[in-house]
Amino acid sequence: MASRRLPDRARVPARAATRLLQDIVGAWRCQALHAAVQLQIPEHLADGPRTVSNLSAVLACSPDGLARLLRALCVLGVCTGYRGERFGLSRTGRLLCADPGDAGASMRPLVQWWGGPLWPMWGELFYSVRTGLSARRKLTGDARYEYLDKGDGVAQLFHGAQRAMTALILDDLAQWRGWDNVRTVVDVGGGHGQLALAMLARHRDLRGVVFDLPNALEGAHEAIASAGLESRCRFEPGSFFDAVPAGADCYLLKSILHNWDDAHCAKLIAALRAALSPKARVLVIERVRPTHVRGSARDEGVVRTDLNMLAGLGGRERTLDEYGALLGEAGLRIDSVSALSFEFSVIELRSANQSISAPPGS
Repeated sequence: MASRRLPDRARVPARAATRLLQDIVGAWRCQALHAAVQLQIPEHLADGPRTVSNLSAVLACSPDGLARLLRALCVLGVCTGYRGERFGLSRTGRLLCADPGDAGASMRPLVQWWGGPLWPMWGELFYSVRTGLSARRKLTGDARYEYLDKGDGVAQLFHGAQRAMTALILDDLAQWRGWDNVRTVVDVGGGHGQLALAMLARHRDLRGVVFDLPNALEGAHEAIASAGLESRCRFEPGSFFDAVPAGADCYLLKSILHNWDDAHCAKLIAALRAALSPKARVLVIERVRPTHVRGSARDEGVVRTDLNMLAGLGGRERTLDEYGALLGEAGLRIDSVSALSFEFSVIELRSANQSISAPPGS
């Protein structure tokens, strides 16, 4: 029987099918990048182009397999191909080096995190959507951050990925209009202190405290010493569910609240509120979920991370109204909201009894 062509009104436009196909098979991009950093291809190409035969001998891998990966990396803009099966590293590719030089902050740890420990969770997304439960707990038995204490290098990967993501918004945050009135800042859940240290480096009168679980202590001490800021910054171990260091002018919470459900957030915010002096400010740096999502890159980032939180920690991305309700119960109110780069926004909070400040740029 001859096939019957569907009426035009029922046909899916080719561009829609093409977009859907790209989404369906999109996992290859992450794993191609992951294979590249595992093999340290960016570092081996950093000094100039090399032939496949030469590079495969150095890396002890299949010349045919390596050539296929390098071609894929050219499509991804990480490598550049030349005649004679020679490949070099693009400027974008330098971001995957452990030391990218002047190209920017290394994104290598982010690739290692997404292509490594995070990867199995996405295969269990159906389970998390159906049950509302953490896929991480199903796979490892740990739904929170206990897995970082196992000493198998996962904590180092996690903190490295957080540093890579934080680096994307440092310049934006350094331009916040309120820094001139701040003398002490606490980076709540600050990991190795990248955020606080960057602000201290740009504002010479600022002093800082990096506050996080003990598994971040060693890395934070190294980062503080490497930045030469031991005299102005210290690490304080503890859980933000119990108490937060008191008396600072400003508190930073980057990508903290989205990790937790409302009940845990309420406990965290209550501990934070107890630490605030009457005029202290709080900067919450999160992805703000719009009430109606569209197809923009910013919205794509928000829904991606929302699903990541569901499968990982059981957290969520929230709308501004949801943040307002959550914070208002603890006597905090939203003073202003400003968009940052790479999907993030900074939500400035004050105690509910403080007067409202002028809007940014006024």
